[in-house]
This record gives sequence, C-alpha cells and structure tokens, in this order.
Amino acid sequence: MDGNWIITEMEFNGKKVYPESISNGIEITFNVTGFENAEKIKFRNNRSEVILPGFKSDRMHVDYIKNNQEIEFKLSDSNYNDEIFNFSKKVFLNSYKIQKGENEGELILKSKTTLLKIISEDVLLENQVQNIFDGI
Repeated sequence: MDGNWIITEMEFNGKKVYPESISNGIEITFNVTGFENAEKIKFRNNRSEVILPGFKSDRMHVDYIKNNQEIEFKLSDSNYNDEIFNFSKKVFLNSYKIQKGENEGELILKSKTTLLKIISEDVLLENQVQNIFDGI
C-alpha cells in the first residue's frame, strides 16, 4: 500500500462526504489527469504511517496497523487535540476491512461508520503512460 492513493468516493454514516485539506505550508503536488482536485491518502510503509486529508483542517499524520485484510488508523501523538480535527478523527480513526475494488488498483476500506474508495496513483499513472504509447 506504499505511496499515494486518491480518494474517489467517501461516505460517513451513510452520507457522502469529501475532505478538504487546508494547510499553511507550501506544497508541491503532482496530479493525475482527471483527478486534479482530488484528496489523497499517503501510506509510508517504512514508518507504518499514513497521512490523511483533513475536513477543513490540515492533514493528520497517524499510525496504521495492518493485519491480513484489516487496517486500523490510530493517533500516534497528541498533536491533533484542537477542535478543528474532531470531524477528521471521527471519520478516519477506525478499523477497516480491506476489499479489492472493481477497477485495477482500487481498494475499498470499510468500517462501521466510514466507506473509503481509493485508487493507486501509481496504477493511474502507469495506465496513462501506456495509453500514450498505445496511441503512437
């Protein structure tokens, strides 16, 4: 799961939601065509860390524990005590079942309250590059 995953769909308590990260820092991002304004989840396997987008807040750096087809997002420290992070924590800090999606590179993470459909940025880039070469 290492790398960037684009959120294609999201639900919380049965209602469609979508994060909107707000950051004071300068960011340089690379966007995949068709997903220019999409929020991403970044897994860093070497640290067992995931960077989650915020809901009108900054991103959160949290730990994850993966066990077979389950994954849990947990706070690693107390940097997110401000009220602005409350909704993001309710939505993301859960245990999820991992399922393969319908499309190549797509995963579905499902908890009791949250549904996340994510797709690998690497797979999308590979497909776009392949489409370029197929057109030559």
